Amino acid sequence: MPSKRLGLSALVGTLLCVCTVFPSEPSRSAPGLTEVELKAVFLLRLPQFVSWPDQTAATIFCVAESSEVSALLSDMVASEPKGREVRAIAPGQVSGCDVVYGQGPEAVSQSSDQMLWVSDQPGFATEGGMVELRRRGARMGLVVNVAVLESAGLKASSKLLQLAEVVGEARDE
Repeated sequence: MPSKRLGLSALVGTLLCVCTVFPSEPSRSAPGLTEVELKAVFLLRLPQFVSWPDQTAATIFCVAESSEVSALLSDMVASEPKGREVRAIAPGQVSGCDVVYGQGPEAVSQSSDQMLWVSDQPGFATEGGMVELRRRGARMGLVVNVAVLESAGLKASSKLLQLAEVVGEARDE
């Protein structure tokens, strides 16, 4: 748990600042944000760089109930809902989710739905997950497994792929 919590309006302001920077420099750490706050910001922004086959927007964010990100992400979404909702889930309770955070890579292979799977577990993307949030010193980076993402019917934008470490190979279209 962060020792010093930002006020919600300060967090939203910082979020907007980070969101502006995200497309051009996702690995930079935002000044004043804790690691948990930065993960929540990345998680909230990431679906804008992924396309679902039916062209709908991600609205249901499911976060492992044990994750520190859950409460913070809920606060962020509550301040600007835009039709979005955050659910704290236990392992295996991913039905109806658009974005799932905090589950292991084995859960991805067991899912048949079109969900974006994200985790901060080391090796998540290389072991069969979709997007890994990877801490590199004071910076946060992304690792994207394109093959797993595409096998679920999702497509990463070229902006995301340019800025992330890419593992797995894309299908030829």
